[in-house]
Amino acid sequence: MKKELRILSGVLTVYQISKALDLPFDVTKDLLENKLHIQDLDEDFQIKLESLERALYSN
Repeated sequence: MKKELRILSGVLTVYQISKALDLPFDVTKDLLENKLHIQDLDEDFQIKLESLERALYSN
């Protein structure tokens, strides 16, 4: 996944993303602070993240 996701742009809080994806809070925080990259996540979390992105931002 090379494109930038709008879900990580700061509109949603760390807590909201963490709960929606069932991702640990500290991992989510690192994603939002660009300390961790999407490609570093388990494939299941990448799929969840893409699904949530589509659900929130599809036109």
